[in-house]
Amino acid sequence: MHAVVNHLPIRPDADWPDITRKFAAFAEGVKRDFPAMKSGVLMRAGENEAIFIGVYDDTATAEHVSSKVAAPWFGENIRPYLAGPADRSSGEVIAGFARG
Repeated sequence: MHAVVNHLPIRPDADWPDITRKFAAFAEGVKRDFPAMKSGVLMRAGENEAIFIGVYDDTATAEHVSSKVAAPWFGENIRPYLAGPADRSSGEVIAGFARG
């Protein structure tokens, strides 16, 4: 398994309900089109921070979805809500579990 974690600094005036709607619609499409993506969640970690966590069956799917699908969508839909650059970590899952 492979995981991607993005820490997103969110502007104080961001429209959280709009972020939620956009992400939910995006997640449905990714779930349908990429069954090797086991989970994709957006967590509100504070008034001005969100965290995205994506878990994939393999590195190839993680890289493809991240660069070819999520990056263009993110740039258009979420980047306007950011207060600064996202902090991204990506790597092999070495312990834990996923249901699916």
